[in-house]
Parts: sequence; structure tokens; C-alpha cells
Amino acid sequence: MSPATSAAAVPTPGVLIRQSTSTLRPLPPARPRLLILPSGTARPLRVATAPRRLPVTAQSAANPAGYLPESEFYKVEAILRLWRVPHVSSGLLEMGIRGVTVSDVRGFGAQGGSTERHGGSEFSEDTFIAKVKMEIVVCKEQVEAVIDKIIEKARTGEIGDGKIFLIPVSDVVRIRTGERGKEAERMTGGLSDRLLSSVVSIS
Repeated sequence: MSPATSAAAVPTPGVLIRQSTSTLRPLPPARPRLLILPSGTARPLRVATAPRRLPVTAQSAANPAGYLPESEFYKVEAILRLWRVPHVSSGLLEMGIRGVTVSDVRGFGAQGGSTERHGGSEFSEDTFIAKVKMEIVVCKEQVEAVIDKIIEKARTGEIGDGKIFLIPVSDVVRIRTGERGKEAERMTGGLSDRLLSSVVSIS
């Protein structure tokens, strides 16, 4: 086999190989698919593709819960209906979660804007709906339990139940003592204390 023929046999990305000769011809460019509108105009047709899967990295393999970026603490931020907040806070207290911040917020999602009735007619008073944002910072080991409890107590099955966001937290500092990390995040009488007391009582 001559050097020209052997060079042609090596596959090259984006190049069509002709086995009979040693010449290489590039592939013709792909023609875009067009969608013909009723007005007679044409526009490119978007073809749905499969979602791209992220490669398995050493960080994700060492983090089975799938929280990326991996952190020792996470803030669980939940947007809830106003009247479900007492149920959620009671459920969190039952499981020993005591550090909770609650604030009134307004927004809209799939539920859309609120519509009011006055004098027999409907009108849109505002484009935003009143909600409550609940924020809890917990250790990585407590995240799933907190999320499950919020879903259990806040879900009604209707549009507008809200959403939960998980945000990594780099550090926690207690202002009164200057403690950092787990010492600052830990609440006396909280979940960690209850787990510790149960272990001691069993033994």
C-alpha cells in the first residue's frame, strides 16, 4: 500500500473517505429544516434533542446525594402558601429543627396572577401572589429529612403549592459566641441533641 493510500484510510472527523482513490472530499453541509408558515414565510425548524447528560466526575461520585457544589451546610429555601406555614413549622419543630427564618414575599409561577372580585366583576388587582419564604440552614445529613417534611406538610396537590430551593452554604457563624461551622449551626435541644439523647438512653 502506497503512503497516499494509507493516509487516505485513516478516518478524519467530518471528512468523507473514498476507498477507490486517495482523494478526500469534505461532507456537504447539513441543510436546515424549514417550517412553512400560512403566510408563506419560512423559518428554521427546531428539532428536539435528547438532554445532555453530565459526565460522572470524581466530585459527583464522592457525593452520592447529588448536591453540587458539595458543601457541609445547605440552606433549604421554600416558597409556601401562607396558610400552610403553621403546619410546616410545627412539623419541623417535631423533628427538632428550630432555626427557621420566615418572610413575606410576593411572586407568581404556574399559578399566575391573582384575580379579585368586587361589585360583581372580576379584576386583576396585582400580577403577584402573596407567599411566604421559609429558610432553614442545616447540615448535609439533615437536608433530605427537612425537604421530605416540608413536602409532607405543605402539599395540597393543587397548582401553587410552591417550590423548594437548595443552596450551598460555605460557613455558619454564631454572633454571640463567635463559633463557626457545626458548633454555630447546632441548636441546643435541636435534632442533633435529640438523636444523641436517644442513643445514650438506648445504651
